[in-house]
Amino acid sequence: MIKILVDNTGYKKFFAQHGFSALIEINNKRILFDAGQNPIVLRENLKLFNEKEGFDYVVISHGHYDHTDGLKYIIENDLICGKVIIHKDAFLDKYSGNRYIGIDKEVKDYLLKKADLKIIEKPYKIDKDIIISGYIPREYEYEMEEFHCIKDGKKVKDEINDDMFLIANGVLITGCSHSGIINVVEYGKKLSEIKGVLGGFHLVSVSDNYLNKIVDYFKSQDFWIMPMHCTGFKALTKISQLNNFIYGHVGKVISV
Repeated sequence: MIKILVDNTGYKKFFAQHGFSALIEINNKRILFDAGQNPIVLRENLKLFNEKEGFDYVVISHGHYDHTDGLKYIIENDLICGKVIIHKDAFLDKYSGNRYIGIDKEVKDYLLKKADLKIIEKPYKIDKDIIISGYIPREYEYEMEEFHCIKDGKKVKDEINDDMFLIANGVLITGCSHSGIINVVEYGKKLSEIKGVLGGFHLVSVSDNYLNKIVDYFKSQDFWIMPMHCTGFKALTKISQLNNFIYGHVGKVISV
Protein backbone atom coordinates (compact mmCIF):
# COMPACT_ATOMS: atom_id res chain seq x y z
CA MET A 1 0.00 0.00 0.00
CA ILE A 2 1.21 3.52 -0.84
CA LYS A 3 -0.12 6.57 0.99
CA ILE A 4 0.58 10.08 -0.33
CA LEU A 5 1.63 12.17 2.68
CA VAL A 6 2.79 15.41 1.04
CA ASP A 7 1.94 16.93 -2.34
CA ASN A 8 1.04 20.31 -3.84
CA THR A 9 -2.61 19.22 -3.99
CA GLY A 10 -4.66 18.04 -1.02
CA TYR A 11 -7.98 16.23 -0.68
CA LYS A 12 -10.67 17.17 1.84
CA LYS A 13 -9.10 17.42 5.33
CA PHE A 14 -5.49 16.78 4.25
CA PHE A 15 -2.90 19.56 4.16
CA ALA A 16 -1.33 20.48 0.80
CA GLN A 17 2.13 22.03 0.38
CA HIS A 18 4.77 22.21 -2.33
CA GLY A 19 6.83 19.06 -1.86
CA PHE A 20 6.47 15.31 -1.87
CA SER A 21 6.35 12.40 0.54
CA ALA A 22 4.89 8.91 0.42
CA LEU A 23 4.59 5.99 2.83
CA ILE A 24 5.09 2.55 1.31
CA GLU A 25 3.88 -0.46 3.30
CA ILE A 26 4.85 -3.74 1.68
CA ASN A 27 6.20 -7.13 2.81
CA ASN A 28 5.91 -6.10 6.48
CA LYS A 29 8.17 -3.09 5.86
CA ARG A 30 7.35 0.59 6.33
CA ILE A 31 9.31 2.90 4.04
CA LEU A 32 9.16 6.70 4.10
CA PHE A 33 10.02 8.03 0.64
CA ASP A 34 10.90 11.73 1.05
CA ALA A 35 9.40 13.93 3.76
CA GLY A 36 8.16 17.16 2.19
CA GLN A 37 9.46 20.54 3.32
CA ASN A 38 7.62 21.17 6.58
CA PRO A 39 7.57 18.97 9.70
CA ILE A 40 4.16 20.28 10.80
CA VAL A 41 2.50 19.40 7.49
CA LEU A 42 4.02 15.92 7.58
CA ARG A 43 2.99 15.46 11.21
CA GLU A 44 -0.61 16.51 10.60
CA ASN A 45 -1.06 14.37 7.49
CA LEU A 46 0.39 11.34 9.29
CA LYS A 47 -2.15 11.98 12.08
CA LEU A 48 -4.99 12.18 9.56
CA PHE A 49 -3.89 8.79 8.23
CA ASN A 50 -3.71 7.56 11.85
CA GLU A 51 -0.06 6.69 11.29
CA LYS A 52 1.91 6.58 14.55
CA GLU A 53 4.59 3.94 13.98
CA GLY A 54 8.19 4.49 12.92
CA PHE A 55 9.80 3.63 9.59
CA ASP A 56 12.03 0.68 8.80
CA TYR A 57 13.66 2.65 5.99
CA VAL A 58 13.82 6.28 4.90
CA VAL A 59 14.62 6.87 1.22
CA ILE A 60 15.61 10.34 -0.01
CA SER A 61 15.01 10.94 -3.73
CA HIS A 62 17.41 13.93 -3.87
CA GLY A 63 18.77 16.69 -1.68
CA HIS A 64 16.22 19.49 -2.14
CA TYR A 65 14.47 21.02 0.88
CA ASP A 66 10.94 20.24 -0.33
CA HIS A 67 11.75 16.53 -0.09
CA THR A 68 13.88 16.49 3.05
CA ASP A 69 13.12 19.16 5.63
CA GLY A 70 9.98 17.47 6.93
CA LEU A 71 12.42 14.94 8.40
CA LYS A 72 12.70 17.27 11.41
CA TYR A 73 9.46 15.77 12.71
CA ILE A 74 10.66 12.23 12.08
CA ILE A 75 14.01 12.91 13.78
CA GLU A 76 12.56 14.75 16.81
CA ASN A 77 10.12 11.91 17.45
CA ASP A 78 12.67 9.12 16.92
CA LEU A 79 10.69 7.52 14.09
CA ILE A 80 13.67 6.38 12.03
CA CYS A 81 14.02 2.71 12.96
CA GLY A 82 16.48 1.60 10.28
CA LYS A 83 18.61 2.75 7.39
CA VAL A 84 18.42 6.07 5.56
CA ILE A 85 19.12 5.41 1.87
CA ILE A 86 20.53 8.36 -0.05
CA HIS A 87 23.00 9.38 -2.78
CA LYS A 88 26.18 11.17 -1.68
CA ASP A 89 25.45 14.25 -3.83
CA ALA A 90 22.28 14.89 -1.84
CA PHE A 91 24.53 16.44 0.82
CA LEU A 92 25.93 19.13 -1.50
CA ASP A 93 24.90 22.72 -0.80
CA LYS A 94 22.33 23.36 -3.54
CA TYR A 95 21.00 26.60 -5.02
CA SER A 96 18.37 27.95 -7.37
CA GLY A 97 19.88 31.29 -8.33
CA ASN A 98 21.00 32.77 -5.02
CA ARG A 99 18.39 30.88 -2.98
CA TYR A 100 19.58 27.92 -0.93
CA ILE A 101 17.38 24.90 -1.71
CA GLY A 102 19.46 22.12 -0.17
CA ILE A 103 18.87 20.04 2.95
CA ASP A 104 18.35 22.01 6.17
CA LYS A 105 21.60 22.19 8.16
CA GLU A 106 20.17 20.48 11.27
CA VAL A 107 18.72 17.65 9.21
CA LYS A 108 21.96 17.29 7.27
CA ASP A 109 24.02 17.17 10.47
CA TYR A 110 21.76 14.48 11.93
CA LEU A 111 21.92 12.35 8.81
CA LEU A 112 25.70 12.60 8.53
CA LYS A 113 26.51 12.14 12.21
CA LYS A 114 23.75 10.01 13.74
CA ALA A 115 21.73 8.17 11.10
CA ASP A 116 22.43 4.65 9.88
CA LEU A 117 23.27 5.82 6.36
CA LYS A 118 23.32 3.64 3.27
CA ILE A 119 24.87 5.79 0.54
CA ILE A 120 24.25 4.31 -2.89
CA GLU A 121 25.04 5.02 -6.52
CA LYS A 122 23.97 1.69 -8.01
CA PRO A 123 20.59 -0.08 -7.69
CA TYR A 124 19.92 -1.29 -4.16
CA LYS A 125 17.35 -3.93 -3.21
CA ILE A 126 15.60 -3.78 0.13
CA ASP A 127 14.00 -7.08 -0.81
CA LYS A 128 12.85 -8.87 -3.97
CA ASP A 129 9.92 -6.48 -4.50
CA ILE A 130 11.55 -3.18 -3.46
CA ILE A 131 14.45 -1.55 -5.29
CA ILE A 132 16.00 1.92 -5.21
CA SER A 133 17.49 3.06 -8.48
CA GLY A 134 20.71 4.75 -7.52
CA TYR A 135 22.06 7.09 -10.21
CA ILE A 136 19.73 7.37 -13.22
CA PRO A 137 21.51 7.29 -16.62
CA ARG A 138 20.47 10.15 -18.92
CA GLU A 139 20.09 8.35 -22.25
CA TYR A 140 17.11 10.29 -23.61
CA GLU A 141 16.74 13.99 -24.34
CA TYR A 142 15.28 16.02 -21.49
CA GLU A 143 14.93 19.60 -20.31
CA MET A 144 15.98 20.68 -16.83
CA GLU A 145 15.92 23.92 -14.88
CA GLU A 146 19.25 25.56 -14.09
CA PHE A 147 20.43 24.57 -10.61
CA HIS A 148 23.79 25.04 -8.93
CA CYS A 149 25.74 23.45 -6.11
CA ILE A 150 29.00 24.02 -4.26
CA LYS A 151 31.85 21.67 -5.24
CA ASP A 152 35.42 22.18 -4.11
CA GLY A 153 34.48 25.62 -2.84
CA LYS A 154 33.07 26.75 -6.20
CA LYS A 155 29.50 27.28 -7.36
CA VAL A 156 28.96 25.03 -10.39
CA LYS A 157 26.02 23.65 -12.37
CA ASP A 158 24.22 20.92 -10.46
CA GLU A 159 23.33 17.95 -12.67
CA ILE A 160 21.41 16.53 -9.70
CA ASN A 161 23.10 13.15 -9.94
CA ASP A 162 21.47 12.34 -6.58
CA ASP A 163 18.07 12.00 -8.29
CA MET A 164 16.71 8.51 -7.48
CA PHE A 165 13.43 6.60 -7.59
CA LEU A 166 11.98 3.58 -5.80
CA ILE A 167 10.03 0.68 -7.27
CA ALA A 168 7.63 -1.23 -4.98
CA ASN A 169 6.04 -4.30 -6.54
CA GLY A 170 6.10 -2.71 -9.98
CA VAL A 171 4.99 0.79 -8.96
CA LEU A 172 7.67 3.39 -9.67
CA ILE A 173 7.75 6.33 -7.22
CA THR A 174 9.79 9.37 -8.23
CA GLY A 175 10.41 12.54 -6.25
CA CYS A 176 11.09 15.08 -9.00
CA SER A 177 12.47 13.24 -12.06
CA HIS A 178 15.29 15.77 -12.48
CA SER A 179 16.93 13.16 -14.73
CA GLY A 180 14.02 13.47 -17.16
CA ILE A 181 10.84 11.47 -16.69
CA ILE A 182 11.51 9.29 -19.78
CA ASN A 183 14.98 8.47 -18.45
CA VAL A 184 13.40 7.60 -15.11
CA VAL A 185 10.81 5.25 -16.58
CA GLU A 186 13.08 3.61 -19.15
CA TYR A 187 15.72 2.91 -16.51
CA GLY A 188 12.99 1.61 -14.23
CA LYS A 189 12.00 -0.88 -16.94
CA LYS A 190 15.52 -2.29 -16.82
CA LEU A 191 15.16 -2.94 -13.10
CA SER A 192 11.58 -4.24 -12.88
CA GLU A 193 8.26 -4.69 -14.58
CA ILE A 194 6.45 -1.33 -14.37
CA LYS A 195 2.73 -1.30 -13.55
CA GLY A 196 2.42 2.39 -12.66
CA VAL A 197 4.41 5.60 -12.21
CA LEU A 198 3.68 8.29 -9.64
CA GLY A 199 5.32 11.40 -8.21
CA GLY A 200 6.87 14.58 -9.56
CA PHE A 201 7.52 14.62 -13.32
CA HIS A 202 9.14 18.10 -13.27
CA LEU A 203 7.52 19.55 -16.37
CA VAL A 204 6.51 22.90 -14.91
CA SER A 205 8.76 25.04 -17.12
CA VAL A 206 9.49 22.85 -20.15
CA SER A 207 8.94 23.84 -23.79
CA ASP A 208 5.73 22.92 -25.61
CA ASN A 209 7.73 20.73 -27.98
CA TYR A 210 9.24 18.70 -25.15
CA LEU A 211 5.92 18.47 -23.33
CA ASN A 212 4.26 17.09 -26.45
CA LYS A 213 6.99 14.42 -26.65
CA ILE A 214 6.26 13.45 -23.04
CA VAL A 215 2.52 13.22 -23.71
CA ASP A 216 3.12 11.06 -26.79
CA TYR A 217 5.47 8.84 -24.79
CA PHE A 218 2.95 8.20 -22.02
CA LYS A 219 0.19 7.70 -24.57
CA SER A 220 2.18 4.76 -25.96
CA GLN A 221 2.69 3.08 -22.57
CA ASP A 222 0.51 0.38 -21.00
CA PHE A 223 1.00 1.39 -17.33
CA TRP A 224 -0.97 3.96 -15.34
CA ILE A 225 0.52 7.37 -14.49
CA MET A 226 -0.11 9.66 -11.52
CA PRO A 227 1.82 12.92 -12.03
CA MET A 228 2.01 15.18 -8.98
CA HIS A 229 4.13 17.80 -7.19
CA CYS A 230 6.40 19.59 -9.72
CA THR A 231 4.64 18.34 -12.85
CA GLY A 232 2.97 21.72 -13.39
CA PHE A 233 -0.58 22.75 -14.27
CA LYS A 234 -0.04 22.98 -18.04
CA ALA A 235 1.50 19.51 -18.18
CA LEU A 236 -1.17 18.04 -15.89
CA THR A 237 -3.89 19.49 -18.11
CA LYS A 238 -2.47 17.72 -21.16
CA ILE A 239 -1.52 14.46 -19.46
CA SER A 240 -4.91 14.22 -17.75
CA GLN A 241 -6.51 13.67 -21.17
CA LEU A 242 -4.75 10.31 -21.49
CA ASN A 243 -6.62 7.09 -20.75
CA ASN A 244 -3.90 5.86 -18.37
CA PHE A 245 -3.96 9.03 -16.20
CA ILE A 246 -4.97 8.80 -12.52
CA TYR A 247 -5.47 11.89 -10.36
CA GLY A 248 -3.03 12.06 -7.40
CA HIS A 249 -3.09 14.14 -4.23
CA VAL A 250 -2.36 14.09 -0.50
CA GLY A 251 -4.64 11.48 1.03
CA LYS A 252 -4.52 9.14 -1.95
CA VAL A 253 -4.05 5.43 -1.19
CA ILE A 254 -2.70 3.08 -3.89
CA SER A 255 -2.65 -0.70 -3.63
CA VAL A 256 0.59 -2.48 -4.57
